[in-house]
Amino acid sequence: MIVENLDILRPTAKMLHIGGKDIDVSFIPCGITFDVDTIIRELQSIDQKKIMMNGEETKKAFDLSIDLCVAFCTFKYPELDKKWFMENTDAKQIKGFSSAIKDALINAYDTGENVKNSKAPKKNK
Repeated sequence: MIVENLDILRPTAKMLHIGGKDIDVSFIPCGITFDVDTIIRELQSIDQKKIMMNGEETKKAFDLSIDLCVAFCTFKYPELDKKWFMENTDAKQIKGFSSAIKDALINAYDTGENVKNSKAPKKNK
């Protein structure tokens, strides 16, 4: 019998504490991968120069960042919804949280750079 340990492919946990919860932002669960990816792509499509002008694009980017945090959190913690984020967080927290989620998505699409064990099975091309 051959047993392949796929747990070694999971990145080292990175915990963020918010809303009384310790949330692992090291990976994106399969159930929300496409939702998170869609929101991040929308964020990336916003003109960065316009964001710096504190106009409509800034508000759109901020709202999308909150949507990203909500999509990530409500999967396991439904009480951390948009209303909760609007009432209990500030811009710095949203920026830090959304950046961690973006990093996790980038790592999820990585082809093996963040593997705990270098002897993990490799994909054949």
